[in-house]
Amino acid sequence: PDEQLPQNMLRGSEKPFTPVNRLKRERVAHNKKRTADEATALEKKLLAGERKKRRKLEAAGIDYEFGGYEAAVAQREKKRKRAASA
Repeated sequence: PDEQLPQNMLRGSEKPFTPVNRLKRERVAHNKKRTADEATALEKKLLAGERKKRRKLEAAGIDYEFGGYEAAVAQREKKRKRAASA
């Protein structure tokens, strides 16, 4: 009976269902602005992984040089020093 139903049980039932755009939600989360702490943590993680890869290549006897993240970080630091001195 209608008298026994909770008052808010069917609240909002007349509105059409709008599905969640999961792609948009994930894109926004992925592209969010990072804090300085988050950026440095990510950089440390990338550099550690790259060092590990270099050690594995060396242990396997493969002589392979690549710039990678270390070169990118060095180049960025070089630009910062140049900009600070100018």
